[in-house]
Amino acid sequence: MPTVFDVANYFLARNDPSEGDRITPLKLQKLVYYAQGYALALLGRPLFEESISAWRLGPVCSELYRHFKSFGNQPIDKVFGAAEEAHEALREAQKPFAREEVNFLNDIFACYGGYTAITLSHKAHETPPWKEAPHNSVISHEAMKRYFEESLADVKVEILPLTIEEADRIAAMC
Repeated sequence: MPTVFDVANYFLARNDPSEGDRITPLKLQKLVYYAQGYALALLGRPLFEESISAWRLGPVCSELYRHFKSFGNQPIDKVFGAAEEAHEALREAQKPFAREEVNFLNDIFACYGGYTAITLSHKAHETPPWKEAPHNSVISHEAMKRYFEESLADVKVEILPLTIEEADRIAAMC
């Protein structure tokens, strides 16, 4: 099973800082929260084993927090010298995942990658799994699965597997 660091690395490799908002530790936390929640709802299983807790600033994976804490609120940019380097980094970041999971992560990034860290944080603060969990406690997979299944049913959204090129095209339209 991939780790939360594999998911984070994929989002960081997928992000192009020259094309909009950059990924800060806060934004990365919220992206992995949405990825885990939708994985539970759509794939029927967690995407990674590490837990997500209800911190004051929203849902947080403590291992990921400790790893990127030194960045503060600064972007975690992966700078590539050429397009080939970026493509290779993305190929490497895909290795821990099955094809279905890569498509799923592309969908999550297409839906949420364009939001700022603050917007994602505000959105996450509105989710019942975070709001209803006791402060500093682990947010259960059951609570996340229930909420994300309900949110999909409420808006009648169907997430389809996308190629990287399709996800880029959709993100450019947003």
